[in-house]
This record gives sequence, structure tokens and C-alpha cells, in this order.
Amino acid sequence: MPQEIYHPGLRGVIAGETEICRLDDGIQYRGYCLHELSEGASFLEVAYLLLFDELPSEEQFADFLTVINEEQQLPPIIEHMFERIPVHNSPLEVLRTGIGLLSHFDPQPSESLLCAGHTQTIRLMARIPLLIGCWHRSRLGLPVLAPKPELSYISNIYYVITGEVPSSLYERALDVAFIVCAEHEFNPSTYVARIVGSTRCSQYGPILAALDAFIGMSHGGGGDGPLDLLDEVRVPSEASKWISEQRANTEFPGFGHPVYQECDPRASILEVECERLARASNRQDMEKLAEEIERVIWQERQLPPNVDWPLCRLFSYLGLDRDLFRPLFAAARVVGWSAHALEQCETNEVIRPRARYRGAVNCRFEPLRMRAD
Repeated sequence: MPQEIYHPGLRGVIAGETEICRLDDGIQYRGYCLHELSEGASFLEVAYLLLFDELPSEEQFADFLTVINEEQQLPPIIEHMFERIPVHNSPLEVLRTGIGLLSHFDPQPSESLLCAGHTQTIRLMARIPLLIGCWHRSRLGLPVLAPKPELSYISNIYYVITGEVPSSLYERALDVAFIVCAEHEFNPSTYVARIVGSTRCSQYGPILAALDAFIGMSHGGGGDGPLDLLDEVRVPSEASKWISEQRANTEFPGFGHPVYQECDPRASILEVECERLARASNRQDMEKLAEEIERVIWQERQLPPNVDWPLCRLFSYLGLDRDLFRPLFAAARVVGWSAHALEQCETNEVIRPRARYRGAVNCRFEPLRMRAD
């Protein structure tokens, strides 16, 4: 029998094939450079690319936008239910509940991914930002807002949460953030989505399963921990001293990644947006502090910043509550989760690995009355 090789956490194991995202030599979505997409495309164009394998024409984009606009409404029972959820629940957990409720009102509840995957994804894209806004405003005792038809998809996300129409600078920064967060190959939540998608359920199954994985404390993506690090260091002149006092195995929120050893391309894209927002909001002091912390952590620990490091500052500059950072990340990542679930379903292969057993063997069974205490 050939020697079995065990890889804890499946690190380094090629667990499948995909045409959706490439991480070698920079990030590409279906062959398009992420930097170029973030500079020239909107999030909805990128979402179309991830879902349909091509960038949309003007006519295709108009049709796509029309369908999303038509689906931007919640069943009335959602607000009623959210008002009764204890406020100590996190927005991410409430989002999971809301998506589960939406599944009961979907017009294609029992159709598989192959039949309804794209249409259900579009409904989720339209409604998940409304779920986030509904919960956030309900817990604050504010009126829940419907999207404005004259606003863009991204502007409406900001509006239904804050009640304010974003400036063009804010809108563009949030658009870029959603593009960067939309997809990232076989991370834990995405692979969970593929596993569930392989069973040919509806699109709600993979999304809910992926969201459960995403909620886990060890899953990165939109965490606000880097803001705590910035608060602890306080000023650039203290960065070197503070970091040198930390233990060798200390984990710094917003730094290090299992794939990137030198640079997370997503972080470099978001840094540009952070600089623009900081100048506009007169918060260059935070950018200077972040730059010095980056320099020292790389010099002392050789850890590069990951996507969370600039993303949390970007969301902070936009005036968003900290516990909304991860739900917004998930709202963007729904597109990637959906694309992967459908891709796996189309292969007609159910994901079913084997395990190496390491427990007891050949135990002798004794009836209950004969077992010793």
C-alpha cells in the first residue's frame, strides 16, 4: 500500500480545480488582474464576471442591474422578526438568521443550483445589504430605510445603513472594497460552500454554510482587530518599543497570511483608498501610524499586512460601526461563495474525502450488565 501523506488543515494540498480565481503572481478574477478591475470596473461588473465568466456588455449590464433593482426589497416579516432578536447578538449572526428567513420566501425554494443558482444569487446580492441595514437601524431605534432608485447599488448599501447618501469619494472607496473582498480562491468558507454545493441543494445552503464557517473566530475577513492595535500603539514613535515588548509568538491582527509571505495584493489596493479617505477626513495621523507599524512589524517579524489591515481603516473612515465590518465583507464575498458552489455543482462530483483513522481497534463488546464501573 502506498504511503499516505497527511496534511493538517490541508495546507498545500490541491483540493480541486477552479476557473474563478488565481492567486499565483497576483490575484486574478477569471483571468483579469484584480488591480485593473479595482481601478476600472464597478463591483457589479466584477460580480457579473465572477458569476457568468465574462465581463458584461452594456446591454447585459443594464439587464443585470434591472433585476437587482427589482429584487431590492425584504419580506415584511423580516423587520418584524429582527425587532424581536436580542440586541446582544452580533450583526453577522443576525445576517445568518435573515438569510435563512429569506430562503422561505424564495420563489424557487426547492430548485437545485443548476436550475436556480444564478437567480438566487442575484436575490441575495440585492437583499443582504438590506438585511444588514434593517438590523442595524432596528437595534438603534431608527426607521428602516428602503433603497433609493436613483442611487447606485453601492451607494444604496451605504444609505440603508447610515441614512446618508455617500459622496463620490465614499462611494468609490466602498466599491473598491467590495471588489477586493468578493473572492479569494479556496479559503475555508469558500471550500465549505463548494462542499455543500456539490450536493445539488439550492444556493441558500452553500451561502448559509459558508457564513457559518466565516463566523468562526479563526476565519479572517473584515475583522476590526487592527483598530485595537492602532489604539494600543497610539503614536508612530511608540511602534518599535511596543512591538519589541510582544512575545515571539504574538499574533498581530491584520498581519500575516497563509498564502502571502511578502505582500497581500488586496492590501496594496486598499491602501490607496485609505490615503484618499484620510486626506478628505483629516485623519492622516492614523495613516502615518499605520505606515510605521507596518514598517516595524515587517522589520522585526517579516509579516506583511493582509486585507484586514487597510480594510478596517477604510470602513472606519467611512463612519461605519465596527461590528458591521465583517457583515459587509460577507455581503461582498457572497458572490465568490455562490460562484464556487455553482462551479462545484457543475462538475457533478460530490466532495467526499477519506480520513486516516487513529482510534481504538478490535474492542471486545460486553453487555451493559457485565461492564465494570
